[in-house]
Amino acid sequence: MTPEHIATIKQYILQRVAGLDKALLSLGDPRNKDVLVFGCGMGNEILWSARHGARSALGIDLSSPRQEPLDALMAEEGFGNFSYAIHECNVHDLALDHPGQYDLIVSNGVFEHVSDLKGVLNAMRPLLRPGGRIAIYADGLWFSAIGGHLGKTNWEHLWMAPHEIKEQFPERWHAYINHLNRMTAVDFLQALRDVGAVVLQFNVRSDPYLRNAAPLMDAIRARQQVSPTDMSITSVGCEICFLEHL
Repeated sequence: MTPEHIATIKQYILQRVAGLDKALLSLGDPRNKDVLVFGCGMGNEILWSARHGARSALGIDLSSPRQEPLDALMAEEGFGNFSYAIHECNVHDLALDHPGQYDLIVSNGVFEHVSDLKGVLNAMRPLLRPGGRIAIYADGLWFSAIGGHLGKTNWEHLWMAPHEIKEQFPERWHAYINHLNRMTAVDFLQALRDVGAVVLQFNVRSDPYLRNAAPLMDAIRARQQVSPTDMSITSVGCEICFLEHL
């Protein structure tokens, strides 16, 4: 990696870490815990965990990013001796190889991409120690203004035809088609219920762009059925565990 590329990714990590206290800290405090980061990306939550006094942090992701930017940041912030790593693996394999090793599992901005919600939640279960917790924050739910992860206008993924989306967002088309699970807050809560999770906290955030929704409703409803309730919720956050962890 070039120094310029490393500097760009470092800046990205720092920008994302800046919002993690608001998204995750009330759901799961890493202090004195062995932390597993599900869907770690560039390692944002690893740096965040170190800043909050975690004992160790392991990040897992289906694609393993280059670790040089995170390593540089960890050294610059005095965490060079902190125990951390990033592994390219799925949570199911980790559950087989490392049961009962984590006090806290955190996931930020990932569950809106997970196709098998119940399978992933069930795989997390054996990874926790007694007293262990899972903190999840999922943002940009499908029917919210930014649910298409296209980043141009409000609810464009609902009122635009697929061929228009492909033409206007060719760089996002693959992710749009394959990496978004179309989850609603109700879908997520139902998955928690189906796996028997103990819900210690559950909150939703209303969409800040709601005032822009009314003029778009005719165009949206011409393409699909959608509930204003689902459109009004942009994120969910929860702290969960299972009965054996209480």
